[in-house]
This record gives sequence, C-alpha cells and structure tokens, in this order.
Amino acid sequence: MTKKRTKNVARKAGVDGGNGETKMYFEGVEEGLAIPTAELIVINAKSKGNFLATEVVTPKNIHEHLDITFVSSKALSKTNERYLIGKRTLKSMGAKPKETPKHAQKHTSEIVARTVLAGLLVDAVRNIPESKTITAHYDLNLALPLNQIDEEAFQIHAERFIGTHAMKFHCPNGEEITVTIVIEFAMTLPEGAIGSYAVVYNLDGSLKPYEIVEENPDDESEPIKSVVTFEDRELLMGDIGAGSLDCAVMFGVDFDYENSEGFELGTKESVNKIRTEWNKQQKQDQINSLTQFTEIYSNTEIFNSTKLQNFSAMYLNDDAIVIADSLKSIYEKMPSRARIVLYGGGAILYKNALMPLLEEYSDKVIFAPDPKFTTAKGLLIFALTPAFEEIKSIYLEALSV
Repeated sequence: MTKKRTKNVARKAGVDGGNGETKMYFEGVEEGLAIPTAELIVINAKSKGNFLATEVVTPKNIHEHLDITFVSSKALSKTNERYLIGKRTLKSMGAKPKETPKHAQKHTSEIVARTVLAGLLVDAVRNIPESKTITAHYDLNLALPLNQIDEEAFQIHAERFIGTHAMKFHCPNGEEITVTIVIEFAMTLPEGAIGSYAVVYNLDGSLKPYEIVEENPDDESEPIKSVVTFEDRELLMGDIGAGSLDCAVMFGVDFDYENSEGFELGTKESVNKIRTEWNKQQKQDQINSLTQFTEIYSNTEIFNSTKLQNFSAMYLNDDAIVIADSLKSIYEKMPSRARIVLYGGGAILYKNALMPLLEEYSDKVIFAPDPKFTTAKGLLIFALTPAFEEIKSIYLEALSV
C-alpha cells in the first residue's frame, strides 16, 4: 500500500470519538491527540482576563486549556454556548463535569461532537500559531462501535460534521482566537475493523514488521522465531473501549463481519464503580469524573496513583473474565496461526488482569504499542489511501448533480 498525498487544501484526520476520550491523528503529525469527553458549561462568563492567571497557553499545551464558545455548528442543537472541555475541567475545584452517559450513542452525542470540534481547533491553532483568526479545511475519517453498525447511524455521524463550524478559543488573559473549521468530507467506518490498518501498516503506508514465535512442524521442542507482516494473516482485533468491546475478525485489513461481534462492555462502568467505592473511603481525595480517574491512574507521578491502581485491581477482575471469554469464544474458531491484537484505552487498564486469563494463548497475544490511538491511527492511514479519495470524489460529484 502506498501513501497518497492529498491534492487539495483539506487536511486528513482520523477521529475516534470515544465515550471516555476522543482520540485524533492528523496528517503529518507523529503523535496522537487525546481529549477527555468531559465538559462544564460556563455561565455568566466575564470577558475580562484573570490577572492572577499564571498559566501560559501555547500551541503545544492548548489541548489542556480548552475554553471554547461554539458560535455555530449544525452538529450541535444549541450554539453560542461556552464550555470548559477535557482536562480543563480538572482545574475547577470540586466540579463534576458532564460526561457521556452509560451506553451513549456516539453518533448523536453532543459531548462527543464538541470534543471532536475542540480537537480540530487545537490542530488548526498549532498549524497557524501566530494568527488570531484562522480558517482550516479538513477531511474526517470517523468510527462507530460494531454494535452500532447501521447504515443510517454511520451516515448521520459523518454528515453532521460536514460543513462549517465557528468557534472562539478564550485565553486565560482574556484574548480570543477565532477559528473556523470547514469539513469538506467525512465518512464512518467500524471501530474494531479499522484498527487493523494501524496494525498492518505504518503511517507512511509501509508494512509493519512483527517478531513472532510459531510451532515448528519438524520439532515441537524448538519453536521458530521469525519476522513477519500481517497483510495476509488472520487477526482477532480486540478493541476495549470506555463503552464497548469490539472483537473484529480480519484477514489483514479485510473485515469478516459475519464472524465478528460487538459487546456493550467497556471500562467506564467499572471505573464508576471504583470511583464510588474509592470516594466512600477517601473523603479528602474524591475522584469526581472518569477524566480525573484516568489522569491519576495513568500518571504515577501523582501522589495517590499507585494507591488507586492497587485499589482498582480487584474490581477489574470480573470484567477481565468477560473480556477474555468473549475473545476466546471467537478465537477458538480461527486458525492457530491467527493473532489476537488488544488495544484501546481498556487494553491499558485491563492488561495485568487479562494476561493470566489468556495464558494458554500467551504466544498469540499482541498488545498494540500505542493502544489508545490504534483506531485513530488506522482511520488516518485509510484516509490517506486512494480509496478514501475515490469515495470523497463520488460524494462531491453526487452533490453537484
């Protein structure tokens, strides 16, 4: 597969709008962007800057300081509303941000939509850091879970973003940056399946090599180590998200829909149970959101991170058993040469609990190296192919008729 550069001004982006975080990968950028799907609406916002503010917002850290007024967007039912988004909600002492509810439908969630638009604003500002008035064009490749595969839902999710979206970013010192995002085209693909593009290919379109161990047909006591690529190999993609578990059967990047399955099981419900029990015992160190939990759990430099990890372990085991059983039930129908690839934010959370449960397949299991961004990266890789350009051309031609 060769990478095709876009001929127009539209910048390609892979967008994995999640119930816990929205993950994004942009053309030409080596690192992904993650914004927690959490928000606080700003009431009676004052236009004056905070003269005590010590934070300096730069293009590099702007994603942690999201204070945005959504001026106009057809993706939203209400506009001219101002929100603190993602990690910015953690700076409001004791505040409990609004997050996506249990079993939220991503294609109708306005929290997800605002987070996606905020991510596009971040990328636009980073590309033109000196300007206070920015217009940027994008093509989006989006995704929905396997249990939401429905032609109408996929179409709704894409079409609500196509068009123009106007926003204002509010700096702590009172300055504003006006950003207009023009989305020329968007499409939606299945989450579990599209992750295979990031497993099979690198960002530049080259095949990704893997060192694996396989049985030796001539001598079972001497397994064979080899370096292979996965473009013609069976894969079971296990995407563990905040609200869903996708088990997609693939042959390289070819999707076997009939033998794949999506489950309404993810990390968010378990994390909320952990937070409830934690808050009963830790009166002075309350955890008020999934965003705050993730921040503490994943950052060992935070004073109670190790304590939270140890506290969480027993609560993660039950879900780990269900995840492992779901993977096994599908994998047992696949050839022995197939590999299980685990990724998504849940792959980080459940890794220690899952490995003993998958011990019999330990030589078959691969944890994706950048698990949180595997879907977003796969979406971008596909967006850079001629196939995506052809689909966009057909869409634009139909509009012109």
